[in-house]
Amino acid sequence: MKVALYTRVSTEDQAREGFSLEVQRNYLLQYAKNFGWDVVCSLSGRDVYMDDGFSGGNMDRPALKKLLFDARNKMFDLVLVYKQDRLSRRLKDLLGLLEEFENLGIGYKSATEPFDTTSSAGKMAIQMLGSCAEFERNRLVERVFPGMVMGVKRGHWQGARFAPYGYRHNKETKKLEIHPEEAKIVRDIYDQYLGGKSTAQIAGHYYHLGVSARQGGRFYGKFISDILHSKVYLGTITWNRRHYDKKRKTKNGEGKGYCYVNNDPSKVIEVPNAHEPIITQEMHDAAQKLLARNRTNAVVRFRNNVYHLSGVVKCNECGRNYRGLMITCNHRTKMRRPWYACSALGVSYVNCSNKAVRADVLTKQVWDIIDTISKNLHVIEELSDVIKLSATEPEHKIIEELDGKEKDLARNLEKQKGLYEVFSEDKINIDIYKDRAELLRNEEKKLRQDVKAIQIKILEKRNAVNLVKATQDFLLCLRSNPNSEKMDYLIKTFMRIIFKGIYIQNKEIVKVEINEPWKMCYEEGLKWQKKSETTTIQANPRASRVMESVYFCAPSDVR
Repeated sequence: MKVALYTRVSTEDQAREGFSLEVQRNYLLQYAKNFGWDVVCSLSGRDVYMDDGFSGGNMDRPALKKLLFDARNKMFDLVLVYKQDRLSRRLKDLLGLLEEFENLGIGYKSATEPFDTTSSAGKMAIQMLGSCAEFERNRLVERVFPGMVMGVKRGHWQGARFAPYGYRHNKETKKLEIHPEEAKIVRDIYDQYLGGKSTAQIAGHYYHLGVSARQGGRFYGKFISDILHSKVYLGTITWNRRHYDKKRKTKNGEGKGYCYVNNDPSKVIEVPNAHEPIITQEMHDAAQKLLARNRTNAVVRFRNNVYHLSGVVKCNECGRNYRGLMITCNHRTKMRRPWYACSALGVSYVNCSNKAVRADVLTKQVWDIIDTISKNLHVIEELSDVIKLSATEPEHKIIEELDGKEKDLARNLEKQKGLYEVFSEDKINIDIYKDRAELLRNEEKKLRQDVKAIQIKILEKRNAVNLVKATQDFLLCLRSNPNSEKMDYLIKTFMRIIFKGIYIQNKEIVKVEINEPWKMCYEEGLKWQKKSETTTIQANPRASRVMESVYFCAPSDVR
């Protein structure tokens, strides 16, 4: 007879009863050998189906899933376990497994608890044992949770299998210890974010450097955001923030897992100074303010493609972004239209009375500006040599300057170290030491500021080169295929390259900030427009009453 051996252990079981996976495995192998059974296991390099560190109340166990898959393929005739509760500690799950085994024609046996599933008395015995196992599990929960609370209050890490990035879990002290290499990256992430980079840019930085996360994967924006939000890097343990709601399934009640929901704030436990911090409180607070501000001003993305101005349109009254929303314009037919409204709408602490504007009205005004730009592309053509020079000019001189400043900074730190060693050996007076140390510290501060400024200069230059290239591509497509379907995609992609900001007041554009070289085209168009209006008024003064700009009247070929 072919038999499948299943073993499971959790931390509580191992500490309480002392039987480990190896003990279960050896006992089951000997048991099968005594009866002359053939042991079957499809797991690579194993002879038993083994779940290490999984609760008996959870059916989401990898080895158990594999065993059920093999059972449905009729790979064995019997499932053998060390004890009844190894398979499950919930009566409902246990009965479900036994019923499935019975339907498949597969037997079930416990090596240390003799019973027979083929008789009614044996089935009743299993049910009674299952009830006892579920009762024991509930008692375990009642005992374990207070112990975990006490452990957290002592500063013990009670997380999942892996410690947070930047730390390692010391099993002896039960506390987190700093991992030097990862901690350096965590500090660098904070420095880059406070320096103006986004989470996506920081993730891209490490991606291009080839730096991988702990599990070998790449850095990504959510991972960076979680690091910036976490208090663990302040030396604080935050525990019991969330739990799985066993009454709510994922995917609108049709999924296999349970919803992960937030606990009431009163149940959350925070323990400061639980381990050595990686960042300072000032860095954390600054990052939280920046995260909140960036979230407030985040670009709102919609499935509807009419909101391609989101993130560019701003309120002239309060300075917040305008965001897109659909408003019902006919309650009888339920017809809806896209609008832009100030994001301060509904925010109690912001008093803004600026009105919303229909998306099509605003888009027309913006297209009038783009129309003016498109009719003055010759300005950019005249500056093509300058653009090409900007795009191809090497940055090695700036990098050489940065290297020089970094070497000066290294020498400064060596001088400070040498000065302190001399002072510690009582070779100079304390007043002289203070004066020289203060000078060196001031020099260090200035050098660090210079290094940061040069780094920002390099970033700005690289961004400017990308801006010029994207602008050239956009203009080329704008002139060659003004009415193509691809044009809509290009407008949404490069709208933020054209505009720094479009400010709205009472449904009208009152101020426009345009990036170069678009700004030169627009200003040239306004000059020509003003000159044309002046000439027309001088020739026919009555025309001034009805005169409209040639750039703002009939729709152009571009539109």
